[in-house]
Amino acid sequence: MLVAAVEVPGQPPNIISRAQWGAEESLRTRPPVYDNGIKAGVVHHTATVNDYAPQDSAAIVRSIYAYHTRTLSWPDIAYNALVDKYGQVFEGRFGGMARPVQGTHTGGFNRNTWAVCMIGEFDAMGPTPVQVRTVGRLLGWRLALDGIDPRGSTTLTSDGGPYTRVPRATAVSLPSIFAHRDVSDTDCPGKLGYVLMGQIRDIAAQFTKRPSPSDLAQSLEGSAIYDRWQTMGGMNSALGAPKSPESQAAGSARYVIFERGAMYWSPITGAQPVTGSIYAAWGALGYEHSALGLPTSAEIQEPEWTAQNFQHGTLNVDRRSRTVSSVIDGVAALVPPPSADGPPVQLERFSLARSRV
Repeated sequence: MLVAAVEVPGQPPNIISRAQWGAEESLRTRPPVYDNGIKAGVVHHTATVNDYAPQDSAAIVRSIYAYHTRTLSWPDIAYNALVDKYGQVFEGRFGGMARPVQGTHTGGFNRNTWAVCMIGEFDAMGPTPVQVRTVGRLLGWRLALDGIDPRGSTTLTSDGGPYTRVPRATAVSLPSIFAHRDVSDTDCPGKLGYVLMGQIRDIAAQFTKRPSPSDLAQSLEGSAIYDRWQTMGGMNSALGAPKSPESQAAGSARYVIFERGAMYWSPITGAQPVTGSIYAAWGALGYEHSALGLPTSAEIQEPEWTAQNFQHGTLNVDRRSRTVSSVIDGVAALVPPPSADGPPVQLERFSLARSRV
């Protein structure tokens, strides 16, 4: 029997991790791509059957994952999260639910958006009330991390391509939570899913309260990250105040996002802060999923450089030019500055003609 959890604003619903739903990680063909933030949420449906039991949902997610990677040759499952009719939430694309991981879900508008897909087909029948509420709650939590009002609007610029009706470089005003069909030639998330978009926004607005920095700090007490942060000066440190709870990173690593950087911990590396230009460059390379791996030191101040050691190399900031270079396994290279618009988009490849997914 499914037991409803207590719903608390500012906290995500229980999320079934990729490991828990049985993701075969060998199907992923590249590390995650990170945008420079989230500006909107997108609602989809899978256009699959509605008649399934709670214990069937993980297998449905695995089949979607296999279809996206094996059949469509995408690097990973398209969506950031999936929600079944029982209110179960499944982690989608690899890279961290609290991070701006770019998916391949909304052609022309994958950049700076975060997609939730409802498991089912909603033309002839609507999603269940608990499914709708969970989608709203999940989006409310996720958008709050980037300070987005679920009832507001945003301006996004189309990356064009055959899977959107919006021409490339065209700026469009969209709700902060919009549907796939708002920008693409598709019925998604179904007629009876689409009519609930206003309700989803209203629910999301109830769950956008963010915990205060002091609440977050209190939640970190007793952890290695908290102890290292305190030795740096806590709220007055170079990192500033915490902006997220402690979260799971790659493998056994953990991390906390702060105002001006992040702190990563693992049993091998200990707790190490990452800030400023080095943090931005490391993020552009893929954070801990990059070839550098995790930080093994804090910043090291040298006469002409600021350097930081990682598991497989270093990042170095030239004090005069402010350029960042990497040395990975002995190979040196300049790190391009992060784009103001984030990395390029890989367009989804759903059917060109009235795609229903």
